[in-house]
Amino acid sequence: MEKDTNVLKLILGAVGFFVLVLLYVGCFASNDYLNYQVKQAAFTGKMTARSEAGMYWQGFGSIYTYPKSEDINFKSYDMEVRFNDGSVAKVVGTVKFRMPTSKEKQIALHRDFGSYENVASDLIVKNVKEVLSQTATTMSAEESYSTRRGEFASIAEQQAKAGIFETKSTEVDALDVTSGTKFKKRIIEIAYDKDSNPIVRKQSLLKEYDIEILQFVVNDFEYDAKINELISRKKEAEQEKVVAAANAEKAKQEAETIKQQGIAKVATAEADALALKKTAVVEAEKKAEVAKQEAIQAEYEAKAILSKGRADAEASRLKVIAGLSPLERANIAKETQIEVAKALSNVKFPNTMIVVGGGNGNSSKVDPFTAVGLQSLYELSGKISNGSK
Repeated sequence: MEKDTNVLKLILGAVGFFVLVLLYVGCFASNDYLNYQVKQAAFTGKMTARSEAGMYWQGFGSIYTYPKSEDINFKSYDMEVRFNDGSVAKVVGTVKFRMPTSKEKQIALHRDFGSYENVASDLIVKNVKEVLSQTATTMSAEESYSTRRGEFASIAEQQAKAGIFETKSTEVDALDVTSGTKFKKRIIEIAYDKDSNPIVRKQSLLKEYDIEILQFVVNDFEYDAKINELISRKKEAEQEKVVAAANAEKAKQEAETIKQQGIAKVATAEADALALKKTAVVEAEKKAEVAKQEAIQAEYEAKAILSKGRADAEASRLKVIAGLSPLERANIAKETQIEVAKALSNVKFPNTMIVVGGGNGNSSKVDPFTAVGLQSLYELSGKISNGSK
């Protein structure tokens, strides 16, 4: 009997624990700060939303959890696009978005899609595919790779936020570089209003549910084999162009260096020649000045001798007048000439003298004796000896 009582207690305890667990699971729910939750009441079906973290009353209702923000990798959903030249490529990138923050939009989103998985695949991914495809029509594969790659990401992000843009198409003449034939190329461009804003043809559903695009990144394009071959050839051509430009610049610099070296050599030679010329001029001027000073000195000494000779001659003449005998007169004349000759022998004349004269400033070399008039001195002494004035 006691054994049966213990078994009954164990059974009742287990049932009570099971009931408590059931009540906890069905009556309470918890949320964290990374998510928000939508609850559908068990009996009334009324939906409410909760963004706060913590435990709250569930009341056996259904709980649906959504991330507050999330990102989607394009590779997981095969984001393939076709450019306006017919080329096909897969877009590699990511989009990061924030789910709606108002309870009304959170409930509306759940009512229309039922779960986050459906929101991701049927709303986010489909809209991203649409904007990528629409953007691809505005350029060729080559443009997406080279000149307009950044523009591709910018246009796609704008359309993801605002909606699909209106476009317009025109035809232009183009040339096939492979065959050399001309053809008509259709260009699709975004249409703008009078304020230069893109015209939105279809509003974005993301905007309708207040889903905010935080980041839209296009990392790369996975082109088909034909486009990859064209890209490889273009890369080679660009590399060759860069190398050629570098070689041309190097040759230009080398030519400029040679030119500057030549200019420096010419300048050095001119400077040396000018220095030699100036040295020669200075030396010539120095010699001319020395010769000039020597001539002046010689002329001074000659004049002094001439003055002394005249004085001696005058003295002798006065003696003659006073009544010298013929013998005395002859001795005086002889001595006078001897003294004049001795004096002249002590004067150091330059070999030649430079005499400047004339209206044109020309110079000439003359004999020093002629320059100072010594011939006249001898003639004077002879006259004195003969007793004449």
